[in-house]
Amino acid sequence: MLRQLADVGVLSLRRAARGWLAAVSIPVYTLAFIVAAKMLAPLGIIGSLILGFVSAALCAGYLSLLASVVAGEPIRLRDLKSGMRAIWDVMSVFFAMWIVSLVLGPIERGAGDNAVAVAGIVQLAIAIFLNALPEVIYNGDGRSFAAFKESASFVMEHPVAWFAPNLVLAFVFFWATGTLSLSSPGQVLTQLSELASAQGVLALILGNPYWKIPVLIVFVHYAMVFRGVLYRELRSGSGRMRAFRRRMAA
Repeated sequence: MLRQLADVGVLSLRRAARGWLAAVSIPVYTLAFIVAAKMLAPLGIIGSLILGFVSAALCAGYLSLLASVVAGEPIRLRDLKSGMRAIWDVMSVFFAMWIVSLVLGPIERGAGDNAVAVAGIVQLAIAIFLNALPEVIYNGDGRSFAAFKESASFVMEHPVAWFAPNLVLAFVFFWATGTLSLSSPGQVLTQLSELASAQGVLALILGNPYWKIPVLIVFVHYAMVFRGVLYRELRSGSGRMRAFRRRMAA
């Protein structure tokens, strides 16, 4: 069991080091989004719509770079062009999430005193069932609601093999950011739900001293590469991963 995860971890480390430019893109794209948000803020709803396209373009660009790193390919300029072409894949997922928010919004508001609890349950469900959404998108395994279905199907098919190492990475990240709290199960679940969005991850990173931020970015880069390699291994049904799943299920 541990041998299979160790193999994935070592392979991920090599590919993450080779694809270090993808790590550099994280602060670059974040800065670009912040600048765009400030410039578009005076435009109201039109600015929000434009910012949505900017956000999708930046996400697509990063996921394209990440796909190359996970595949063990060198990052080239054409990867950025591929990312821009994939903007509609990301936009379709953004649109689907917007539709879901329209449906869940009235439910949460109608919960009265239980609104906070309902919102927490929704966030936790998203963190669980849509956990593999980035990997689904850049591997071309689904768009829009189909991507939701594919992510949910994947995590239900490989619950332990997928979540066990991801939880370890999550707790290491919380420890490194100084936000790890094991005071109650509810607090732990709330923290884990924060990792369901890029905004939540970046907020945790930016809340640290400047000297620590590059280290955290490198760790996040490695974690994303590890997730990608593990996803492909589990999806491929390789012999060693089948053995790994059998041991986890025993």
